[in-house]
Amino acid sequence: IAVTTLVQAAFMVGLALGGLRLFRRVEELQTRIDRDLKPTLDQLSRITRNVAEVTDLATLQARRVDYFLADTVDKLEGVTSTVRDVVTHPLGTFADLIPFVRGLRKGIDVYRQLGGFESRHRRRAPRRSAAEDDEHLFI
Repeated sequence: IAVTTLVQAAFMVGLALGGLRLFRRVEELQTRIDRDLKPTLDQLSRITRNVAEVTDLATLQARRVDYFLADTVDKLEGVTSTVRDVVTHPLGTFADLIPFVRGLRKGIDVYRQLGGFESRHRRRAPRRSAAEDDEHLFI
C-alpha cells in the first residue's frame, strides 16, 4: 500500500507539474495575444467609431438634402402657380376678344366681297343685271 501511495503521490506531483507548465504556457500565449492583438483591436475599435460617425454625418446630410429638395419643389410649385396666374389672367381677356376679332374679320371679308370698300374709291361700276347678281345662288 505504501508503494502505491508513493506511486500515486509521484503521479499527482507529475500531474501538478504538467498542469503548472500548461498554465504558464497558456498565460504566455495570452500575454502574446494581448500584446499582438491589442493594437489591432484598438484600431478596429477606432475604425468602427469613425464609420459610425461618418454614417451619422451622411444621414444628417441626406436629411438636409431631402429638406432642401422638398423646399425647392414647394417653391417651384408656388412660382409655377404664380406664373400661371399672371400669364393666364391677362390672356383671359384676350381669349374673350379672339371671337370678336374673328367675327370682325369675317364681316370685313364679306363687306369686301360685296364691294363695299372698292366702290368708294372707284367710280361707279356698271350695274349688273338682276340675273347676273343671282347667278351664284343657283347650282
